[in-house]
Amino acid sequence: MKLLASELRLRRTSLVVWVASVFALVAMIAAIYPQIRSDPSLDSLYANMSPAMQALLGGSSLTSPAGYLNTQVFAFFLPAVLLVFGLGRGSASIASEEEERTLDLLLAQPVPRWSAYLQKAAAVTIGITALTLATWVVLAALNAPVKFDLPAANLAAVCVQMGIFTLALSLVAQAIAAATGRRGYGLSAVAGYTFVSYVIYGMAATVTWLGDVRPLMLWRWYLLNDPLVSGFSWPGIGVLLGVCLAALAGGMFFFDRRDLRA
Repeated sequence: MKLLASELRLRRTSLVVWVASVFALVAMIAAIYPQIRSDPSLDSLYANMSPAMQALLGGSSLTSPAGYLNTQVFAFFLPAVLLVFGLGRGSASIASEEEERTLDLLLAQPVPRWSAYLQKAAAVTIGITALTLATWVVLAALNAPVKFDLPAANLAAVCVQMGIFTLALSLVAQAIAAATGRRGYGLSAVAGYTFVSYVIYGMAATVTWLGDVRPLMLWRWYLLNDPLVSGFSWPGIGVLLGVCLAALAGGMFFFDRRDLRA
């Protein structure tokens, strides 16, 4: 596991900055909630929107604890932040070294390609886990002081599902980039899918035929059961973990069998 240790050591400063930034960002949003809760008229901003917009923005309530966290944190904003980290790290983990002509030096060592790929993926996983854990720590610490008063299991559920959702897309980006040798291919393909699937996920609330393709949208499996209200969605977690494993297997398969650019 020397490659994993080296990868974490080289990126530790960046990861610390990311963790601190997410920690501060979530804490700031949570700290504003007491002022929002005291103004019920703000609910009309969301209640008067179409079902599609409500789905895209995370619900129809702004003043309830679950509604506030969904609309301001979990429906789009924080997953997008984590995806900036995850897609960047995932797509660059193998392909950037190949583009910079340093990958051959790494693979000249007694490290099988599949092992190098897995250790790079493990580094991405650890980074996303750290950001997810930072989110949960802030919300758990402020749950009572700002009067969210949400069940601890539900806070854990939404953080876990967000983390696995982000990880799934990041590992897909890594797989595409490693299979093609182009960082931009993995980044652009998954970023494009993420945006389009988010729009389809929201529009399916009003456009009937889009409901048939909604199961193909990972946003649906992440937010399937409104985890802040209902807790863990085991079917959703199962689908997201399945995507993670498929991305790992596919990425290793194609990376192990293709000719690298000299």
